Amino acid sequence: MKDSLRLQRGFTVIELIAVIVLLGILSATVLPKFFEKSGYKERVMFDDTLSAVRYAQKLAVATGCNMQFSISSNSFQILHANTCSSTNYGLAVAHPATQTPPYTGSESGISLPDTTITFNAIGEAVVSNNITIGSKMINIVPATGFIYVSP
Repeated sequence: MKDSLRLQRGFTVIELIAVIVLLGILSATVLPKFFEKSGYKERVMFDDTLSAVRYAQKLAVATGCNMQFSISSNSFQILHANTCSSTNYGLAVAHPATQTPPYTGSESGISLPDTTITFNAIGEAVVSNNITIGSKMINIVPATGFIYVSP
């Protein structure tokens, strides 16, 4: 009889209860984060903004003309100076993927402080600016135009 009991395999009731309790704790703490959209929206806006700022700086160097990156509320845009020596920014920059103007981006539910950054022909930023989105920050060094992220 003892040999037949040793051959039986399976989980004990205690093991099954322990697994169910662990799954319950995980589902109560982790699953709500997967269904919350604000963290994803912040990350999308951060990545889009970072790409656009870097593109504006590189485009200023490539064209030899001033570029302006501006944020208003929950959207951003890149504008080109009317003429290379002008400080009037009225020409919309084409999006690099679609080649159609304007290069803009927005995300509903995300609010950003109004910011304007101008890059000159050698890539320098006219003013030092920091753009904070969620818990991350985009930093721009004016003397070099270097753009980096701080956590």
